[in-house]
Amino acid sequence: MFKRTLKWYKIFESKEELLDFFGPWKTALFKNTFGEIMLAREEESFYAFKNRCPHQNKSLEGCSIQDGFVICPWHKYAFSCETGRGHGLYLEKYPIKFEEEGVFVGKEGWSLFG
Repeated sequence: MFKRTLKWYKIFESKEELLDFFGPWKTALFKNTFGEIMLAREEESFYAFKNRCPHQNKSLEGCSIQDGFVICPWHKYAFSCETGRGHGLYLEKYPIKFEEEGVFVGKEGWSLFG
């Protein structure tokens, strides 16, 4: 029986390495084994989204973060950093977790064995 599972992918060795990757910016494009991820930070919070705006499937590269929202660089649509929701659409959001072994991003998928 197929079952939805969350698989974790290591993207950085530490939170410090993640912060270095951002530099002075609030967003950063990261390429992973399952595609491009738009990483965002606001204060001490970090978010990860699929690098595609659901409005017209354009890249989020060049987006900005304002008051808890990701602002698409193309049409200025605003999506919540917490939920991904905005304008009746949703950014595909990935969970992030910080562990001693590094920083991980989770992606849902289907598994035959769970």
